Amino acid sequence: MVAQEDFNQLMKESRDELVNLRAQLQNLMVKFGLRALKTYQAARTEPLRPTEVNSLIKYELDNIIQDLSEPRNIEAIIIQTTQEWTKQQEAKQKKQ
Repeated sequence: MVAQEDFNQLMKESRDELVNLRAQLQNLMVKFGLRALKTYQAARTEPLRPTEVNSLIKYELDNIIQDLSEPRNIEAIIIQTTQEWTKQQEAKQKKQ
């Protein structure tokens, strides 16, 4: 059985990992926003206005979130995660 101290440490590490993953996800979403801005700016000679920038970023992020939330994409994520979990568990058993 897992000792309370070990469990507490595991929970702290899990929280730290979640914070790190959220930061990585935010940075990735920024890259999607920048990609959209570059694409729209390439089609124009005048700079994007601040209101356009905000709208384009929001539109891009909404589309990405919607796309990832579609059942086929959720299923693909579930399959990939399950496969990765299996690999990790097999590697863990080989070490023991």
